Amino acid sequence: MNRRMWRPLPCLLAAISVVGASQVLGSTTLPDSPQTERTYPPARVIKHSDVVFMYDNPQMYEPYGCTVLGWAGSQSSDRIHLAHQRGVRLFAVSIGFRTEFARMIDFTPHFLEATCRNFAGDPFIVPWLWDHKHKDQPAWWFCTNSPLYREYLYSRLREVIACGADALHIDDYTGTAGAVTWLDACFCASCMSGFREYLKNNVSQKRLEELKLADLNKFDYRQYLMEQGITPEKYHAQRAQLPLAAEFLDFQVKSATKFVAEFREKANEWKGSHMPLAVNSSLVGPMNLAITPHLDYFCCEVDHQAGKRQVPLHPIYVYKLADGLDRPVTSTASGGDWADVAANNLTALVRTWIALSYAFGHNFMAPHRQWCYTQEKGTHWYSGPTEEYAPIYQFVRANAELLDNFEPVAKVAVIYDNHSHRQGKGQIEPVCTVLAELNVPFTILVQGDDWLPGYNIRESDLAQYAAVLIPENIVPSADLEQVLASAPVQKKLVRCKSPQDAAALADRWIRVNPEKQLFVTLRRNLREKRVAIHIVNRQYDPTHDGMTPVKNVGITLDRDILPGSPENCQLGTVRTFSQGADDAAIRTYEERVEVTVPAVDLWTIVELRWP
Repeated sequence: MNRRMWRPLPCLLAAISVVGASQVLGSTTLPDSPQTERTYPPARVIKHSDVVFMYDNPQMYEPYGCTVLGWAGSQSSDRIHLAHQRGVRLFAVSIGFRTEFARMIDFTPHFLEATCRNFAGDPFIVPWLWDHKHKDQPAWWFCTNSPLYREYLYSRLREVIACGADALHIDDYTGTAGAVTWLDACFCASCMSGFREYLKNNVSQKRLEELKLADLNKFDYRQYLMEQGITPEKYHAQRAQLPLAAEFLDFQVKSATKFVAEFREKANEWKGSHMPLAVNSSLVGPMNLAITPHLDYFCCEVDHQAGKRQVPLHPIYVYKLADGLDRPVTSTASGGDWADVAANNLTALVRTWIALSYAFGHNFMAPHRQWCYTQEKGTHWYSGPTEEYAPIYQFVRANAELLDNFEPVAKVAVIYDNHSHRQGKGQIEPVCTVLAELNVPFTILVQGDDWLPGYNIRESDLAQYAAVLIPENIVPSADLEQVLASAPVQKKLVRCKSPQDAAALADRWIRVNPEKQLFVTLRRNLREKRVAIHIVNRQYDPTHDGMTPVKNVGITLDRDILPGSPENCQLGTVRTFSQGADDAAIRTYEERVEVTVPAVDLWTIVELRWP
């Protein structure tokens, strides 16, 4: 492939690009899945204007305008009925694959037989539950490959179905696979048996002979490594370089994914209809994306970096990646973030998180109750003050018409390649951060692999973009290599040696004054010629936990990013949250539209219309 560096590009396409459902997804076959043929993505179950709760509290439904219980709904048919009566459209109940140790201990006296085992052969606890005990037992990490633990999990699924839940949430869905790379697991009997079958079906005879594994019937991976002098200390330090390390990780990830797929199919069978599925996944790293084809939405913890005391950039990357995956994200912050918020009363900072999520087309869960965690305190809780947070969710519900059926506008595509990420290459978050800070209208296109099937970028997918960005160290698969090497793509390909190479795309379609003080994102209505401009203030002042209003805001939109002629553009609805009037003005020219807003305190939405 031509490894040329970025050079300035002409504006190649005038056509507007709207990132919507099914852009890069088609019909896909999932190996070893209970149902092999399925078309993705599913119908959208989360609306852009939904107010999502993480924890159930009927007293808070009305103040916040709750429409979805996304995570830990009460496992009670009476509570679900009450929620429906009060306007909650979708009610999910969660099953914790790592957190329900107490229930497992009560489920069977043989619970220790189902624990994960590290390379030393010892069971271990879930690290962030160090302060939890039940019947004098710690919070054991149970193995999702164990038939006994799966029996328990299926019993929990029957309870969830019986209570009448609308949707299923799984916390810590990676189960055992999540312990491979940092807790030296799992080497229990179930995992050793499963790995033997994996090797029989996935590794060539020649490769097995090279490893001196002619007879797999009694093969035990832990014993095999111990015979080569590998101690627990050496395993922890050298795991990735040891024989069969890649195969062992592959086995664990695919085993976790296959089990969740089967779990979901069983939920559909027992419910007698489609049961939407969400998981807690950070969306960071290939292991956390592997379950995507089986999901309806992510309901998850996302690091908001509260310690930096600034409007965060990382969630924007997560939301853009979710767009590329065609899955909604209903997010919350991390336990560490909430501990910081609780200790320092950072309500204004949290409001920026909420505004950011909706401005980028996703949903930050209402923080009326949040899990906090520090190593010193362990688990504790934050009860968000209603008067501080409910008004912004009321603003969302009141302006649903400016949120629902609007999708992001993009002129630049950044390619996420799962094959590269699994090798520690092709990281795109730094590039996306630069683009977001400069208000460049971009999207992420996803190239999958055997961990992430069904996501295949075609040359035609790239035709609508003026520029296509890839990191210099990307190591694409043959299929993606062929697409990137095509002549039409080469003309617009930007190979970024540094994230700052993306800065050359600034001010081409959207120009904002004053600079670097606002996030500006455009979303176009899929049914009508309407654009919603979301303006989010970045000027958070940590000295008093408040916002410094940005005054005399000017936004220039070039013709290429608009759905109609600039001269025919009309000012539609203007909505401002917090201080300031619903006020804006526009001036139209042949090649651009100029929008002026007197002041932005936190979040303003300006609608443009075309006849």
